[in-house]
Amino acid sequence: MEERARKLTRSDVEQGETELQELREEVAETTKEIIKLVAKRIELAKKIGEVKTRESLPIDNERVEDALLEEVLRECGQLGLDQQLGTKILSTLLAESKKIQRMQGRAKPRPLITPMVMMAKATEIEKKGRKLIRLDVGEPDFHPPKAVLDAVSDALFSYKTYYTVGRGIPELITALKNYLAKRYNYHEAAENQLIVTPGGRFAVYSALATVASEGDSVVVIEPNWPAYKEGLEYIGARAITVRTTIEEGWEPSPESVKAAIRPNTKAIVLSYPSNPTGKIMRQAAFKEIVGIADDLGLTVISDEIYNDYAYKPCPTILENLPRKYILTSSFSKGWSMTGFRVGYSLAPAETSSKMLKLLGLMITCVPDFIQRGAAKALECETEVSHNSKVMKERIDSTSAELAKIEALELHKPEGAIYAFPQAKDPAFDSAAFAMELLEKKGVTISPGTGFGDYPRCFRISLGQPQEVLTAGVRKIGELLS
Repeated sequence: MEERARKLTRSDVEQGETELQELREEVAETTKEIIKLVAKRIELAKKIGEVKTRESLPIDNERVEDALLEEVLRECGQLGLDQQLGTKILSTLLAESKKIQRMQGRAKPRPLITPMVMMAKATEIEKKGRKLIRLDVGEPDFHPPKAVLDAVSDALFSYKTYYTVGRGIPELITALKNYLAKRYNYHEAAENQLIVTPGGRFAVYSALATVASEGDSVVVIEPNWPAYKEGLEYIGARAITVRTTIEEGWEPSPESVKAAIRPNTKAIVLSYPSNPTGKIMRQAAFKEIVGIADDLGLTVISDEIYNDYAYKPCPTILENLPRKYILTSSFSKGWSMTGFRVGYSLAPAETSSKMLKLLGLMITCVPDFIQRGAAKALECETEVSHNSKVMKERIDSTSAELAKIEALELHKPEGAIYAFPQAKDPAFDSAAFAMELLEKKGVTISPGTGFGDYPRCFRISLGQPQEVLTAGVRKIGELLS
């Protein structure tokens, strides 16, 4: 009886192995068929690229991509295939098609001059001994509060130099809770909702990487800080942009934001006061957009890094709280602590836990002694108030100087630390102008193309004393006259 059982078992195993081998062979053949279809698609993409090059058509066509996405999602539904997998495959295919088409003749774009690219070029020139007027760097020229420096020094000499818990030291987490309660009357922040991050940039990236995956999309209002689109591109997600104009005061309508939402959209990014325009969205519009996100189950990522430089009532996510939200901010601007690289995020506990895993994987923790300085910074209201007052004076004075330049128009900033003028000449090329200004006048600015499709605009950072700003703006006027 036992011998018969062993024989049956051996037979079953042999039958299973034969079946498994047949299935593996079928998988291999199917995979080869998929590769053949991909090769065919690439050939079609090349032919499309040739037509686009010949007719001087743009590579990107959101209408076509959206229609294709709808077809893919519909096909996934009919086949019972996970839609997330379908969007990932489509994202990979689209990226490969665009890469091929950009390599074809005139379809290849010129290098994009982002603020980071301009900063690196200007720094290299300065190393050679040339003195420049730096209007490109988004960094206040104020010193950090002395109390912050003392707190960091004391922490160092007290050997607060070891690993901490990833979320942040209890002293800073408690200080942040108290700060949010005092400033916004927000008392709902819990320890498991707050995270101390290595700068606001990482807070933004971890927010994007937590809510969006490859093949997903996120709505971004432009002009805006390029790191949102760059972060999404890095994780394989797509930025759906809502374009605003100087004629409409750089404010999007809730209808335009709603129209940008796609079936694979996971979040909407809001950032006010805005970098680069200094725009502050109306409270009613902000609230309506948050309501749209809430109705559709989307996450609102609200980057509030410039909230200390707001010169009219500025909406905050804490006053319009949806079910899904992530607030990001930093000590870099209001407290002028850019080099400290310390920021924070606030989100529901489940979302915050996912963000914390990413921080632990990549960073471990923000240094203890820096966190001690950040906790002390939250007590330095006088310094922040002074910085804000000086920046308002710079906005007023610089706006007045720009108004004297006939070739430019400006929507006066309502906050942040920038001005974003637009040339009246429709053919103006801000990238070419930025390079000419650097070479001939020794002044650096950031071309508008670094913040979206704004070739007629450029960003002026107000992180310099007023006399330097005035001299720089007048040199801009000289070159444009």
